[in-house]
Amino acid sequence: MGLRILFLHIIFLFSFLGIKAQVVLNNAFGFTNGIYKDFEEFRDNSPSILWPDVTSDLIVMEPVHKAKMANLKLLNNQKINQDDIWGFCVNGTPYIKVEKDSGSVMQEYAGLRLRGRVCFYEYEKTIIELVEVSAFNPMTNKPFRTANVKKEKTITKKIMLDFETGKSDYFTIANVRKWIDTDKKLSETMESTEPEKIKKQLFKFLQIFNDRNPVMMK
Repeated sequence: MGLRILFLHIIFLFSFLGIKAQVVLNNAFGFTNGIYKDFEEFRDNSPSILWPDVTSDLIVMEPVHKAKMANLKLLNNQKINQDDIWGFCVNGTPYIKVEKDSGSVMQEYAGLRLRGRVCFYEYEKTIIELVEVSAFNPMTNKPFRTANVKKEKTITKKIMLDFETGKSDYFTIANVRKWIDTDKKLSETMESTEPEKIKKQLFKFLQIFNDRNPVMMK
């Protein structure tokens, strides 16, 4: 009984002092809904603009971790330039502003697929490639005319984000090696893994790194 009373007294003291329990940052952690002006607001889980204070044309596609937004305004009809924001949070999931395809009316955002010391997101980007096309003489089967033709191609950009510094880099084997090198045991495991297995398990290495090197949130 005495221990129970002491435990309740400790809880009351923490509540009185405004001390919040810390929790691990992982995919189950829900961020505060709102708009981040910069990375620091995201890291501190403290959006400076809340959704009830704005209007917008917002499309969120949660299953594919994508979102699009246009016409972001304060309630007094003052426009907020999306060039001046870093991202936003909806239903506890952060979405980061990414490159917008030319001609696109809505700004695109990518939802975090991994939350932890190393975060991860990906998005599609349309690029224009010059493809060499030849016309062949059916009699000789030899080209008689060749030209470079513009062709659209969709690529997927995979990005790692350092939760503590805001640094980002492409999700490649070489970069993952650098980002997890503070965990010597995990680095050694990666070095001893066959290259083909590394390709298949690369995302898993980030998950393990986050589990072994947690970030605590209030």
